[in-house]
Order: sequence, then C-alpha cells, then structure tokens
Amino acid sequence: MISVRFPAGHLSWARRSRLAAGAVRFVGVALASAVVGSVIVLLGGGSPAGVLDGLIQGSVGNTPALVSSLSQATPLVFAGLSFAVAFRAGVFNAGGQGQFLMGAFATAIVGFEPVFAGLPAAVHLLLVLMAGAIAGALWAAPAILLRIWRGTDEILTSLMLSYVAANLNDWLVLDEFRAKTIQAGTNAQTTVLSPSASFPALVQGSSLTFMAIVAVAACVVASAYFRYTTAGFETRLVGANPRFAVASGVFSARKMITAMLASGAIAGLGGSAVVGGFFHADITPFNTNVGFNGILASLLVGNVPLLIPLSSVFFGALQQGGLGLQILSGQSQYIADTLTAVIIIFVALRHQPQRLRALWSRASASRPARWPPLEAPASGAPPPTGAGTDPSRATQAHT
Repeated sequence: MISVRFPAGHLSWARRSRLAAGAVRFVGVALASAVVGSVIVLLGGGSPAGVLDGLIQGSVGNTPALVSSLSQATPLVFAGLSFAVAFRAGVFNAGGQGQFLMGAFATAIVGFEPVFAGLPAAVHLLLVLMAGAIAGALWAAPAILLRIWRGTDEILTSLMLSYVAANLNDWLVLDEFRAKTIQAGTNAQTTVLSPSASFPALVQGSSLTFMAIVAVAACVVASAYFRYTTAGFETRLVGANPRFAVASGVFSARKMITAMLASGAIAGLGGSAVVGGFFHADITPFNTNVGFNGILASLLVGNVPLLIPLSSVFFGALQQGGLGLQILSGQSQYIADTLTAVIIIFVALRHQPQRLRALWSRASASRPARWPPLEAPASGAPPPTGAGTDPSRATQAHT
C-alpha cells in the first residue's frame, strides 16, 4: 500500500479553489443564460424586464412562492448529490430518474400497507425512507455490476433502466396497486399514505417537509466524507486516476460499486421526498424529470456537494417562477424551460475545448509525415517500423 500525504495547507487551498470555481461557474452560466434568454424574448416580441419580474414574483415574490420554490428544490438536491457521489468515483450515473421512480414506488407501498399502519410515526417514517433508499440502490446495481463484470458502459445501461423503471411504475400503479377509489380513464395512483407515513410539513399547508433539511445535511455529510475520510480519499483517487489507485492498493471495483449504490440510494430518497411530501401516493404518469435535472444541477457547480443546494434552489425557483410567469404576466411558462435549455448548452460547452484538443491530438498523431525516412533501407530489407508516419520513431529506428 502506497501512503499518499499532502500538506494540510494544500488541501485547504484545493477545497477553496473547488468551491470558488464552482461558484464562479454557477454565476457565469446564470448571467450568460439570462443574456441569451433576453435576446430570445426580444426576438419573440416580449419584454425581458417583464419576464424577469414575472419569474421573480412567481418564485420568491411572497412567502407561499418562496416555500414552493424550496419544495421544488428539495428532490433536486437529492438527485444532484446522487450524480455527484457516483461521479467522484469515476462513474457516470445517468439513471437517477429510474432510481428516483423506484424509490417513490417503494415509499408508497410501505407507506400505505396496512401491516405498517399501527407503527409509531417515527418508526414508520424511518421504514419509508429505508424502503426508498434500498429500492434506489437496487435499481442502480445492475448498471455498475455490468460495467465491472462485462465492461458495459454504465451511461447506456443506467439510462435505459430509467425507461424500464418508468414503464414498470406505470404498469404497477395502473394495474397491480391502483387505488380502488380512482375511476378508470383518469390519472391513476396508489392508495394514499397512512397518516403515520406522511411527512410533516415545515410550513403549515405546504409541501415543504423536513426532507429539505435532510437533503442539505446529506450534502454536508458527503462533502465531509470525501474531504476528511480515508475511504473518501480513495474514492476520489479511483475517479481521478484508476490506474494509480490500483497501484496504490485501492480496490477500485469495490469503491465504484459502493459509490454507485450510495448514488442510487440518494436518488431513491428524492423519490421518497416527493411521494411523502407532495403527492402522498405514487402516481402515473409521473411527469417529472427530477433525475435528469439533478445531473444538470450537479454539473452546473462542478459536482461540488456543498454547492448543489444552491444550484437546486436556482432550478427550483426557475420552475416555480415559470408557473407564476403565466399567471402574473400572461407570458408563456415555457420561457423558463427555454432558459433551462440554454443553461444545458452552456454547461455542455464548458467541456468542448478539452474534447477538441483531444481530437486534434489524435488527428495529429495519425497524420502521415510530410518527409521520407532519413535514409533509404538496404535492398530487400523491410522499412523501419513507423518510419513513414512518425519522424521521432524513424530516427530511433535508424539509430
């Protein structure tokens, strides 16, 4: 085992630089998206000032709007943290949406089953959260196991599992667990959660529950885990340089599996937050893209756990503001979706210079040399290996 130590000052500087870089990236993308969004509104004949005022009034203009924005942000925090945890281990979990849906379904089942109805509220709530986390982790397991055992790309498998989860949830809610009080032809749902399984609201009459506090606490715990624990350092090492991690004696496969299972569990808790605090049942169709928006929320701040609540509140306010935009200013709520799309473009563009440099390097390496070998080979002798494509190899071959 190779012992790797860094000075405390270096670690402190690295932490501050990651936080600062994530914050600067967030502010820069938000401002750039606002500029581009204003241009789009102007081209459509609208007023950017009116749109901005409508978004602000709809998201934070009064106490109910602010509470609704925070409620929208709560599952995004779980989804964003889910992606960041897996990403630190070098795993791209694109299936947070499927893990979110399976967590929501498991939460609903444990929440309304009569066998759990007589339990104390604290115990029932704990079981509900455990069910959501376990369901999310189990749904994340196939993607990482296929990568470890068969080398399958986890981006593809986890993403496809999201569509499987969506259809499975529709079938289970429509047929197997459909509430008897729901008439045919309407949006189906399961039986409503028992009172002991419903999440208590932080603000009376709202959908903002204690899960908002749990989500922020989870981000703090994850940040401390990666910063201060040996296991967290080894996980980051696997994500940064898998070969060096193996050479250092770190069991990379175990770290990747653990990170992916933790990622799925966190996404499943996001599903629990929505079912226990908002719908109070599992529904279909589950028209929410929390899992996919969580990826954006994480990438926007550089996958820094402590900054994920900030970006999640931003997107939650944008979603809530879009609803208020149409009511207060009479403009389309899809302007908020347009701004989200612009943000996605800016986040994607951040990675393009590195990819272009990599492509240019590959193209330069495969380009034929413009000059012949330094000297002609002897009659009947094969040409030196690589002499016609790389001058440096040709020089080594002739010397």
